[in-house]
Amino acid sequence: MMKHSNGISSLSPEIIEHALTHCHPRDVAAFSQTCRTAYQLVYHSRDQYLWRQLFLSYPFDDPRRSLQGLHRHAPFDWKSELQRRVLAEAIARSPSATPEELMDALETFLNVRVPSQSLLWVVDVLQSSNMLHLPLFDHCNTSQNLAQLRSYLALTLDDYDEDDVGGMEWMKVLRAKSRCYVYDLRNYCRENDWGPFWKNGCVNWVHVESIMNVLSSNLAELSEPSQIDIRPPCGLEATRAYSAPGATTRNLKDWAGVEGTWGRYISFMDHRNFRLDGGAFFERARYGEVTCLLDLTLHLVEPDAIPDYYTLESFPESDDPRYPTLYFSGTSVGIQGNENEVIGSAYMNGVGVVRWRFASVYDNHLLWSSEGVQVGGIASAAGVVGSWTSVYHEHGPFWLWKISNPA
Repeated sequence: MMKHSNGISSLSPEIIEHALTHCHPRDVAAFSQTCRTAYQLVYHSRDQYLWRQLFLSYPFDDPRRSLQGLHRHAPFDWKSELQRRVLAEAIARSPSATPEELMDALETFLNVRVPSQSLLWVVDVLQSSNMLHLPLFDHCNTSQNLAQLRSYLALTLDDYDEDDVGGMEWMKVLRAKSRCYVYDLRNYCRENDWGPFWKNGCVNWVHVESIMNVLSSNLAELSEPSQIDIRPPCGLEATRAYSAPGATTRNLKDWAGVEGTWGRYISFMDHRNFRLDGGAFFERARYGEVTCLLDLTLHLVEPDAIPDYYTLESFPESDDPRYPTLYFSGTSVGIQGNENEVIGSAYMNGVGVVRWRFASVYDNHLLWSSEGVQVGGIASAAGVVGSWTSVYHEHGPFWLWKISNPA
C-alpha cells in the first residue's frame, strides 16, 4: 500500500495500475509527474503489465501473434515501442517538427508492417496529418525511409478530385520525375544487377517507388476492357507478411509463396528517342509508353533441374535454414497468347528482404531478365516490384503479384 491515506494514494498499486490502463499514454505520463511514488509505479514496475495494456488498447495488435516470422520470439519492449509510436504521431501532427524529427517518425511508421490494426493507425496518422506532402521533405527527396514508406503506400494516399488543380499538378510532376528515374539507363549496371538496387546489394527504395509510381499511373489510364479491373493490391494492408492469396495454405517448403498463378504488368518505351529534359519529353504527342499484362504460372523445382541455358548468376544460399534459396520454373502468357518459359529463384538476404531473379526464355534462349524485391513482408499481397532488361539492355518496370495457389 502507498503511504498516504487520502485520495488516490490510498489505493493499492494494483488498483491504480488497472485504472491507468484505461487512460491515454500522455495522461499516464502526466500522472507519473505528480509524485515519486507515481513515477516509480509507472516507469519502474516489476513487470510491463501497464505498458502492455496501454499498447494493446491504443489500439495496436499484439506483436506476439504476428505472422511475419522474421525474428525468433525476441522479448517485446511494450513501453519503449508505445512511446516511440506516440511520439511519432505527435511529430506527424506538429506544425513545427524538424526534418530530422520527421525522418525519425518515418522510421517508426516503417517498423509497423504486420498487424492490421497497427497499419490502420499508420494510415490514419499519415492521411490526417498530410505528413508526406510537407514542404520540409523537399530536401529529403532521396531519403530511403521516405521512399520505402511511399512504396508501401503505392499512391493510395494521393487521390484527388477532378477539380483539385493542386493535386493534379502534384501527380503530373511526380509521374514525370518517376519516369525519368525508371527509364534513365544510367540507373542500371552490372554492379546493381540491372535492377532497383545499390552496388552493395541494398534495395534502392527511391528506384522502387519510382517504378510503382510509373506503373500505378499507367494502370489508371488503361482502357483495354480485359485489363481495366485487373490491379495489384495496394496500400499498407497489402504489405503484411503472408497476406497474398493462399499464403496460409501454401506448400510448407514454399516459404516465399512462389507456387501458383501470378499477374504481371510491364511497361516499356523506345529508348532511342528518350531525352532527359526534366520530364518534358513525356508530354510530347509522339511519346509512347506501352503497358501489358502477362499471366504467369510458377512451381518450385530442385536446383539441379535448372537448365544450362539459364545463365543468370545464382543467389547465394541463405544463412537462415528457415529460408533456403528457392528455385522455380513455369510459363508466362501474354494477352495475344504468346508463351515463354520462366526460370528463376527467390532469396532472403541477411536483413530480411526477399529478392527475386528470373528470366523469360524462348526456344532455349534468354530474352529478358528481371530483378525484383518483395514489397513489405514475406509473401505479401503487394507482390514483387522491379526492373526487366532485354538482351539489348533496354529496361522497364514490372509489378508481379499473386492471384491464387496451384489448383
